Amino acid sequence: MADEKINPSARKKVDLDRQSIVLDGDERIHVSSLCDFGNKEYTISKLYDDVTTYYEGFLRGERVSNDGPCLGYRPDGDSPYKWMSYSQVRRKAHYFGSALVEKGFTATNDSMIGIFSQNRPEWVISDLGCMAFSMVTVPLYSTLGPKGYEYIINLTDIKLIVVDDMEKASSLLSQIDKLPTLKHIVIMDSPISDEVNDQARKANIAVVTFDEMLTLGENNPHDPQPCKPDDLALIRFTSGTTGVPKGAMTTHKGIVANVSAIYSSIIRFHSCAPGSVSISYLPLAHAYEHTLDGMLFLHGCSIGFFRGDVKTLVNDMQVLKPDIFPSVPRLANKLYDKIMGGVNSSSFIKRSLFNLAYRLKLGDAMRGIFRRDTWCDYLVFSKVQALLGGNVTWMITGSAPIAPEALEFFRVVFGVQICEAYGQTECVAGAACTVPGETVAGHVGCPIPCNMMKVVDVPEMGYYAANDKGEVCVKGPNVFKGYYKNKEKTDEALDADGWLHTGDIGQWLPNGTLKIIDRKKHIYKLAQGEYVAPEKIETVITRSGLIAQAFVYGESLKSSNVAIIVPDEDQIQKYADANHISGSIEDLCKNQKIRDAIRTELSNVSNAGNLCGFEKVREFSLQPEQFSIENGLLTPTMKNKRVAIKERYQAEIDDMYSRVQ
Repeated sequence: MADEKINPSARKKVDLDRQSIVLDGDERIHVSSLCDFGNKEYTISKLYDDVTTYYEGFLRGERVSNDGPCLGYRPDGDSPYKWMSYSQVRRKAHYFGSALVEKGFTATNDSMIGIFSQNRPEWVISDLGCMAFSMVTVPLYSTLGPKGYEYIINLTDIKLIVVDDMEKASSLLSQIDKLPTLKHIVIMDSPISDEVNDQARKANIAVVTFDEMLTLGENNPHDPQPCKPDDLALIRFTSGTTGVPKGAMTTHKGIVANVSAIYSSIIRFHSCAPGSVSISYLPLAHAYEHTLDGMLFLHGCSIGFFRGDVKTLVNDMQVLKPDIFPSVPRLANKLYDKIMGGVNSSSFIKRSLFNLAYRLKLGDAMRGIFRRDTWCDYLVFSKVQALLGGNVTWMITGSAPIAPEALEFFRVVFGVQICEAYGQTECVAGAACTVPGETVAGHVGCPIPCNMMKVVDVPEMGYYAANDKGEVCVKGPNVFKGYYKNKEKTDEALDADGWLHTGDIGQWLPNGTLKIIDRKKHIYKLAQGEYVAPEKIETVITRSGLIAQAFVYGESLKSSNVAIIVPDEDQIQKYADANHISGSIEDLCKNQKIRDAIRTELSNVSNAGNLCGFEKVREFSLQPEQFSIENGLLTPTMKNKRVAIKERYQAEIDDMYSRVQ
C-alpha cells in the first residue's frame, strides 16, 4: 500500500550535537540532518505517494482511522463532546462545495471564498468543501478591522463569505456600499435575525444559513473536482502592520511539504496517530493552526474545538482530555505564571514539597526523559496536569519566543515533550523546529526537512554570514508563490534564486541549531503573535499637539507596547497654565494631571489613527529631555536610534512593564 511507503527521512533520529548539516559551497546552506544525504535529497515534499494535497491528506485520515471521530464540539458547558466522523465531515464538505457550484461558482482556482469565523466544525467543512472543488479559501480575522476586510474582499473579488454569527454578518452588511463584489453571506448560527434579514433585503444580498447551504448541496450534488498540488489552497493575509495587508499565496504542495516535514521532525514521539486528540482554539485563519490540523488529518487524529472563549479553554480541555496541546507563548507563559503564583502563595510544606519534586524530575527532563508515572506526579503534579485534561503528551509552541523557565516547567511538571517552532506565513507555517529530546532553550531548533536555510550578510547592522550571523533565508517547496497582486512586495520577499528573506536576524549555533537574535527592520512580534511596526505607531502618537517625540517598544515575551514620550514643552506649559498647574518641565512630567492628559491624548490619536488593539500603547514614561543628535538618541537624518534609546531608558521600560497587568 502507498501508505506504507513513508519517506525514509521520517524514520531517522536527530543527533542533538549535529542537528543540521552545512552543504558544500560559499553560501553555507544548512539542511536538517534527517535528510537523505546518500541520495542527495536535501528536502522532502511529501510522506506518502498518494497524498499530494491537503484534501488527499484528509481522505487518507478517513481511511487510516477506519472512519473514526474527526471533529468534536460542545453545545454548552454542561455537555460532553459530540463527534462527527471523517465520512460525515467529507459528505458535508461535498454538500457545501456542491452548493457553491449550484450558486454559480466555477470549480477552479478563480473562485475565492471568504471565511470569517472563530474555530468551529463549519470552518473546516467550508475549507474542505472549497478544496473538493478546486476553489481558494480566503480567511479573515477580527484584528484586520473593517478597513482590512474591505481591502481584502475587494482585492480578491470575493462574492461569498461564510461567517459564524449575526454580528459579523451585520458588520459586513453595514459597509456593503464599499464591497461591490460581495453578493452572498452564509451564516453558521441560525435562525437569521430580523435585523440581518432587513439589512440583507435593503442591500440586495442573499443571506442563508450554513445548514441551508448543506441542504442545497445535498439536493443538487455535483461531482467533486479536487485540487491539484500546484493549485492555491489559501490566500492568507498578514495583518498589514506596515501598510495594507499582504496576501500570501499558499499552494497545496507547500502545505503537504510543511506538514510532512513537521511530522518527520517529531515522529519518534508517536503523538499523531488514529485515536490521538488535539484541542483547536488557536485561530484557523492563521497558518499555525491550519497547518497543524492538516498534519492531524493526515494521520487520522481527532480535533475537538473549544467553545469560542479562552476563559473556558481549561474547562473544555478537562472534558476533551487531549493528547496534543498546541500553544503560543502568551498563553503558556500566563499558565506558568498562574500555577507558580499558586505554588508561591501556598503553605511552606506544600511549597517545599513542590520544589523537591521539581528538582527530582528536572534531572529526568534534562536527560530528555519526559514521564508522568513517578511519585512526584502522583503526589504533587497530578492536580496541575489535570488542568489540561491529564493526557497531554506533546506540546508545540510557536509565533513568538517562549520564556525558557516556562519551557522547562512544562517538560518537568507536565512531563511532556514540548517543541518550539519558528516560521512565518510565507513558508506555510514552520521553517525550523526543536526536535524531540531537546532540553536546551534559547534557540528554535534546526531546519525542518522540507526546506534549506541560510543567513546572508546585513553589513549595515554588522552581521556577516562568515560569522554565522545574518538575515535568515528559507528555500524549499513550502515557500509561498508570492503576494497576491503585489509584485513589489513579492520581489522584496523572494530573490531571483527563490530564497525567502524573512527579515529576522539569526545566528547558527555550534550544534546546528538556529537562534533568532534581531530584526532587520524595526518590526517585532508580541507574545500573542502579532507583528508590530513601532515607527508607524510613533507617527500616529506624535500627531498629538502635546507630544513632541515618542519611542514605542515591545518584547516578544510581552503582550503589549510601552512608550517613552517627550512632551511638547510649549503646549504642555499652556495646558498646565490653563489648568493651574505650576512647575518646571521636569515637574510637569511627574504630575499626575499631566499624565492623565497625555493618556487621553494617546487614546484619541490612536483611535483616530485606526490603530489595532495590539498596536496601542498600554503604558508610558514622560521624559523632559528631547531626543537629539547631540545626546546620541537621533541619527543624522533625525530618526530614533532605537538601540541607544532602549539602553538609555531600560530602567523605565522595566518599570512600565512591571505596571502592565
